Amino acid sequence: MKKVFAVCFTVALFTVVSASAANSSGTLTVTGTVESSISLTVESAGGTTSGTGTAAASSDIGNISKFGSAPTGFTLARGASNWTLSSTVGVQVVKANLTSTDYTLTAQLGSAPASGIAWKLNGSTLSDSAATTLTSTGTYASTGSYSWDIVVADSAAAAAIDNTINFTAASN
Repeated sequence: MKKVFAVCFTVALFTVVSASAANSSGTLTVTGTVESSISLTVESAGGTTSGTGTAAASSDIGNISKFGSAPTGFTLARGASNWTLSSTVGVQVVKANLTSTDYTLTAQLGSAPASGIAWKLNGSTLSDSAATTLTSTGTYASTGSYSWDIVVADSAAAAAIDNTINFTAASN
């Protein structure tokens, strides 16, 4: 009988020790809203281009002249009173959490062009004062290719023609 009592006492002791553990609980309430979004990347451009696949690419066309060679990725056409460098720019727009089936893409120069220089995309002359629509039915997740021309008048000063083309995509 003494052995049975000792076993029962030991089992009862372990039960008491584990029953005395402290417990606590808490909650975390999470609030949030999924928003629709689009992303624009420059996928290609003439010149020595860096940063493709991002929203901040750059193209270096180097020193250019009417009677010189065309920069990498450009063609050169000589006219009677001007000359044109031509290439393409590839732009891709991707969407997330959005029911829109297409988008509008515009372009605008970052600053006024140098005198005697015209910047064109898809045949439309760009300015720094107003955006130019390149497409109003852009296809998401597809790289759109837009013709890019830099027209240089023979009367333009020999100087830098640096500028920025700002692209904006808006879902329709």
